Amino acid sequence: MTETRTDAVAVEDGAVPIWVAEPADAANLPALVVVPSIFGPNPDLVEQARSLADIATTVVMDPFWRQGGGAVPYGEHDAAIGRLADFDRSRCRNDVAAVAQWAAARSNGRVVGLGICFGGPWVLTGAAHGLFAAAATWHGSRMEGILDRLDGLDAPLRLHFGELDTITPPDVIAAIDQHFRGHEDCRIVVHPGAAHGFSHEGPAWDPAAAAAGMADVRSLLEQFATSTA
Repeated sequence: MTETRTDAVAVEDGAVPIWVAEPADAANLPALVVVPSIFGPNPDLVEQARSLADIATTVVMDPFWRQGGGAVPYGEHDAAIGRLADFDRSRCRNDVAAVAQWAAARSNGRVVGLGICFGGPWVLTGAAHGLFAAAATWHGSRMEGILDRLDGLDAPLRLHFGELDTITPPDVIAAIDQHFRGHEDCRIVVHPGAAHGFSHEGPAWDPAAAAAGMADVRSLLEQFATSTA
């Protein structure tokens, strides 16, 4: 079984903590970079990433290391939201780029981005700027606010939403779908009965939706398993 280890990626003002699981044949396989929700790198998310380490070098980053970092339990919503008060988005943009480049150097150069809730916009913009060869989102939030920055994005996309998500309701999903209507390899999945946070092993956990999201990420990684940059 592939074990998970901790590491760090150097950036201008410090180092981004990461959780890494590497397959034996890492140089010939792609990488997966996960940008978590506001709850950070919770153990269930790290385990989800580790379960894909047979097909990819998997990396879960901590976007909130400057705000104290670490995981916040899923029930402590106010504490998680509080980390956004002094959050520096420009620095996070650089962090995502640094982690993606770190992962590319330890794989075949093809990196898939997975954004969860808060992480959704980061992997889409990363794909638009060439950091990610493909991107997936699970209950991504606020993605409608960055659509004007995604023109020309043609990387494969797999976007998973919950039917009952109050943060990304049906009209927002429809706007996202309309934006990507001409995209040749974009699949949008709306899971019946699923709420926001369906991939978290907390109150909104939906095993079927979570499994479907995992299957799409694995499928994307398999596309790049024999590719080199």
